[in-house]
Amino acid sequence: MSTTNETQLTEKEAKNRDFILNGPMFKVVLQIGIPIAFFQGINQLLRVVDSFMAASIDATAASMVTYFGQMNLIIVGLGLGLAAGATLKISQGYGAGDYEKVKKQISSIFAFAAIACLALILLIVPLATPLMRWMNTPAEFIAQGRTFFLIEFAVTMIWIINAIYLALERVQGNTKKILNMNLIAMAINMGFTAFSVYILREGITFIAIASLISQLFILAVAIYNLSGRKSEVFKFSLKEVSLKRVILAPMLLISVPIMIERSAFHVGKTVVNVMITGLGPLVVGGLGISNLLCGIGVSPQMGFQDSTVAIMAQNKGAGSYKRVLEGFKAIFVINCVLAVTFFIPLFFFARHTTSLFAIGDPYFHDILYRVHIIDVWSVLVLGAYSATTALLFGLGLTRLTLFLNVCRIFLFRIPVLLFLQHFTTMGPEAAGFVMAFSNIAVTVLGLGVGVICIRKVCREHGIKFFEKEKLILEN
Repeated sequence: MSTTNETQLTEKEAKNRDFILNGPMFKVVLQIGIPIAFFQGINQLLRVVDSFMAASIDATAASMVTYFGQMNLIIVGLGLGLAAGATLKISQGYGAGDYEKVKKQISSIFAFAAIACLALILLIVPLATPLMRWMNTPAEFIAQGRTFFLIEFAVTMIWIINAIYLALERVQGNTKKILNMNLIAMAINMGFTAFSVYILREGITFIAIASLISQLFILAVAIYNLSGRKSEVFKFSLKEVSLKRVILAPMLLISVPIMIERSAFHVGKTVVNVMITGLGPLVVGGLGISNLLCGIGVSPQMGFQDSTVAIMAQNKGAGSYKRVLEGFKAIFVINCVLAVTFFIPLFFFARHTTSLFAIGDPYFHDILYRVHIIDVWSVLVLGAYSATTALLFGLGLTRLTLFLNVCRIFLFRIPVLLFLQHFTTMGPEAAGFVMAFSNIAVTVLGLGVGVICIRKVCREHGIKFFEKEKLILEN
């Protein structure tokens, strides 16, 4: 599609855009998705290492890192939603060739996010202690962890800006750049944390400082690339900033369902953890470790989801709905292969992997294994679910993804856990069962919603979903 204005792309931008809009879809999804999937997998492994380093300080330090981390994840969910929603609209405009509008959208969303983050910092800093008390934070955590909380909150605000920048790089297909940048930031974070904990013998404040330094590194790269690059489109300019409704409203409206969905997921997870304490504190720890292990298999699938959404959104903007569905086919196959590949070792070697987290404690190992051997079935189905939600995101149907995740937490998870606790004699297995059941149930529901959406797209645009079999998803 030709451009609608005089703004020109650089040679690299034009080449990447043409590849996304016209290249073999399987190759496009693999080439753009592999760096993100690889990073997501490595990041999940390093989260395990990070947890071990916090635990090496003392049990209280490990508990504070986990506790405040969960609080920040709720805000992180809001930032992820904003970045995802804004870049959906930017991707569509970029695919359509409306570069003048894209320039305004990019500069405006950065300005809006910066103003919002600065306002939150000015609000939270003086109210940190009352806020923590209001959230029933243990007094010991408030006394020892206030500085940690404030630094981590600042890190979260910077992270929101960085998330928007990284999402823009995904739009351009620059996933190798994202991988390299994140690996350097990760090395900075882990290196400084290890030096502080094992050499300087410092506490959790230095863990927060390590995160701050790593995020400042990404922010510096973002500022350099957005202000000094040759690109006429993907560049921040104060002249292009517009807080007018016509520019911001479409990005914010499509972001709101994603923001609610991501934050509600973490709120729901916190509620589930509180409920599971009724099964015993070791069960809560067992479920946390099981989720961490399952995340090793799920994280690469989410990496492909993130990258494929941008691909689909661009093709939708270009009016190529057939390629949107081709993108869905590609990520569905890729994620299902990944799901089986990771499920097999995680299931058949479950007793061995769980023993690594319960050295010298056979009682805890028994609980952990009983939780994980059921929870691990989530890995097998979530590949199909993430492919389906990638399709919904790519089509801009963010309200449907919100609906699915609300069902996941508040229909398939919390009520089922209440039933198991009050009407069965199930022990630690209940924690693993409720996770597996909710993930399987939402996958089935998601696939049903996905089929309906595919039928609608095929009917409205005269597309054959299965070309070879001559099958048309119509009435």
